[in-house]
Amino acid sequence: SNNEQQRSTRQRMLMLRGNDARVRVVAQVLLFIFNIAIGYALSLNNNIQTALPPQLREASARGLLVQPRPNAYILGTVHIGSESADEARLLIDAVRPTVVVVEVSPSRVPLIRKRNAASERNALSKQEDVEVQGSDSSGSEKIWAALGSLPALAQKGWSTGGFGGLIFSIVILWGSLLKRSLTVKEEETSLPRSDEFAATIAAADAINATVLAPDVEIDELLASVARSMASPIDWISLGTNIARESIGLRKPDPIRRRGRKEESIVEWANRRRNIDTARASRLHGEGMAPGISRAMVEERDERFARSCLEALGGNEDDDTTVIVCVVGLVHLDGVVERLERVESK
Repeated sequence: SNNEQQRSTRQRMLMLRGNDARVRVVAQVLLFIFNIAIGYALSLNNNIQTALPPQLREASARGLLVQPRPNAYILGTVHIGSESADEARLLIDAVRPTVVVVEVSPSRVPLIRKRNAASERNALSKQEDVEVQGSDSSGSEKIWAALGSLPALAQKGWSTGGFGGLIFSIVILWGSLLKRSLTVKEEETSLPRSDEFAATIAAADAINATVLAPDVEIDELLASVARSMASPIDWISLGTNIARESIGLRKPDPIRRRGRKEESIVEWANRRRNIDTARASRLHGEGMAPGISRAMVEERDERFARSCLEALGGNEDDDTTVIVCVVGLVHLDGVVERLERVESK
């Protein structure tokens, strides 16, 4: 009896040891798989850090350049200075994409190509590019030009979107033009601006890449905003938020300049070249006017992402199709999230 108990005890101990051994083997296998998965994920992120020029690696570190798929690069830009234009050129030259998606509407592409051609001719003849750079126009002329555009913008807004289109075209579109005109001379002196979307198209054309321009036309944008702000309550809410912001009861858009005395234009541009600033600005817009935010940001995110996906053709194993997408920084997260969401399905 004692011998049977001892044998039984030894058998149980052997079984436990066997189970422990199997558990250890399974754990080691799972750890091995986990390490491979982590290494693969890190390698995808590190592709940007190791394979691209230093300026692009810095852009990646600041969250301006993301590679959600091995053959897709999304570059977020800011509409000030020339760094975004330089990054777009460098990226296209480095990865040699077959398709370039850019945040412009189809009607703007031939106009941009015409300006690019004029700029190239003037550069070859060592003349300043008057049309693109506007160096022959004083700050006051730019201001008068912005003021003169008000009637046309108001008429287009009213005819396209009724009252909502009128308010949007005056408050948002014309307001942006006026603000831009007020900083022209300062920018020309301290931080010359280069159009990153024009640079993107020029770089794409130089390597014969296909250019896709999926952004909405101005008429369509005005109509979309009018639909999203159909209720008078929406406009009353927007007006209230603007009033509260103007008297300090509501925080201003984080992307807004703090003032010429408080922040130089170079400091302002550097602060804008940060994904956290863009995210905070997007949240501000959603709280300020959710309808306008949907029309201006979310719906356009969807258009840009859909254009990228169509260019990729749904074939993740196709190494011959490489895309570069160049959009304003506020759109970067939305495009990347949609590409990652589709890939994970």
